[in-house]
Amino acid sequence: MKRNNIFIIEIGSSFTTVYKNGALLREPTVAVIRKSAGGPELVAAGEEALSLQGKLDERSSFIRVVEDGAVINAEAAALMLKKFLNKVIPNKAFKTPEIIAAVPAGLSMAERENVEAAIVKSGYKNVTLKESISGLVPFVDRRGQAAIDIGGGMTETGVLDHTGIVSACSLNVGGRKIDEKIAERVLDAYNLKISSKTAEDLKIRIGSLYENDTSVAEAVGRDVIDGELKMVEISAESIRPAISNIYKTILEVTESLLTTIPRKTLSDVTFRGLYLAGGGALIGGLSDFIAKYLKIPAIIHPEPETAALAGLYMQFANE
Repeated sequence: MKRNNIFIIEIGSSFTTVYKNGALLREPTVAVIRKSAGGPELVAAGEEALSLQGKLDERSSFIRVVEDGAVINAEAAALMLKKFLNKVIPNKAFKTPEIIAAVPAGLSMAERENVEAAIVKSGYKNVTLKESISGLVPFVDRRGQAAIDIGGGMTETGVLDHTGIVSACSLNVGGRKIDEKIAERVLDAYNLKISSKTAEDLKIRIGSLYENDTSVAEAVGRDVIDGELKMVEISAESIRPAISNIYKTILEVTESLLTTIPRKTLSDVTFRGLYLAGGGALIGGLSDFIAKYLKIPAIIHPEPETAALAGLYMQFANE
């Protein structure tokens, strides 16, 4: 029997997503909090909070609510979540909404409790925590397959079968780390200091793992020699090492993980290859990169950014 009161939520390092038969909300995991006599007050959350960055008075603070997959400010998290969830969960349509919170497999018990406490404090008390990578179970081969979910702040890698997670681990690398490394490469190669947003734009526009990619894109930054703002043409080749080094790290950890499973399972998994999800799966040339590095095939989910949440919804809504 289908359960219509299920909502999947992922409080990611970069974005918070609420999912129910499709993404209902996807907002940056940031908040602006103001100190007051009655306690912390929410000024803005998500995109609205980003627009206020650098424009705050001394009573207000810009807060990144999650770091490395863990909630680092429970009060800000609860206030942010209350605003987000109240936007998409009708007050009267669902008397007791069930919240399934997708969390990294590597979170400690205390970190998991922080996630649950933030959701409960936001006003939703029926909460179940579930490892986000287990959301890929409906999409992998029932007999066993490796899977990687590359997010903004975290990457989940593991082996799954029809029963759930066989083995999994979390890495503190993702899209934001790639952005940082791109900014460093641009500084080294062009003496140009760029923002994290510009680095992300370069990743989206010309980021690629193809060794023969000759794409270029213009970027504006500050010349570190004369201090002037300049527009410079950046090549895909110049930022490729920043991207490939992160993906090599992810694949090295995945390769190590595969050595911990039984030989028969390893044979099956390597034959079926890797199932890829998360925004990081969208980078050009990833399948070829995996084939070259691990010598196994790779399958990318058609909607990788919400694949794990869609899978969790399928599992819980149809219980």
